[in-house]
Order: sequence, then structure tokens, then C-alpha cells
Amino acid sequence: MRLKAAEFNLAMGDWVYSLAPWQVISHLTFAWEASMASAMRCYEKFMRTDMRGVSYFYALEQNPGRDGFHAHALWCDCQNMQRTEIWRKWFARYGRARIEPVNNRDDVSDYCAKYVAKENAWWNVKLLGQRHPANQNFKLAME
Repeated sequence: MRLKAAEFNLAMGDWVYSLAPWQVISHLTFAWEASMASAMRCYEKFMRTDMRGVSYFYALEQNPGRDGFHAHALWCDCQNMQRTEIWRKWFARYGRARIEPVNNRDDVSDYCAKYVAKENAWWNVKLLGQRHPANQNFKLAME
């Protein structure tokens, strides 16, 4: 069973890594006990309004010490944005954030193993412009 989980984590990490050249990993909380639907709406609204043009992959995780959810995300196409400014906007509207650079492939694999490959995990991806599958020879292997 552990071997299957490890294989799944590795495959998921490889797939997410292959989607885009991820530049930033963010951990985003809410000041209130956000439901899954509320966390989803708020995160996607933030990306639409304050992070226009940024492709993302995110997962929602249940808060460990209280009710509600928080988000963990990978971003690309955000090289002209300042992490401190993004942090300030998120904090003013929603809550705390940690926004860090992705240093290597292991960062993406660790992200997937910790947040995405969990049982009952919920995640979503939005690839924009040239990254969108319709604009590429995109194939998702299903075995």
C-alpha cells in the first residue's frame, strides 16, 4: 500500500511539474473559518483580479486546528510581480500568506506529496495563454 502511495505521489508530482515552469509556491490562509466553497471563490477571485495573467495550480486543505480551509498554490508567469505586494494584497483582504520561490523540481514534488496527493484532497489548475492545453500538443496519459 505504501509503495502505491509513493508511486502516486511521484506520478502526480511529475505531472504537475510538467504543466508549467512554476516560479512561486504560496500558502494562503483566511482570517475566518472559510468553507471549501468560500476558499475556492476567494482564491479564484484573487487570481482573476490581482494576479491577472498568472497560471496556477492550487489545493485546498482543511485547517489543522480549527474549522475551515486554506490554500496552497503554485504560480508561473508572475516574474513582474513583487511577492511583498502580493502578500500585502492577500493579507488586507483575506489573512496570512507565505509566498516563496520554487527552487527546483523537488519543491514541486514535495508540494504534491504534502497537499495534493492526500486522501480527500481537492485541487484545481488554470493554465493561461500559451500554457493552456488547447494551445499545445497536450496529452494526459491515462493508464
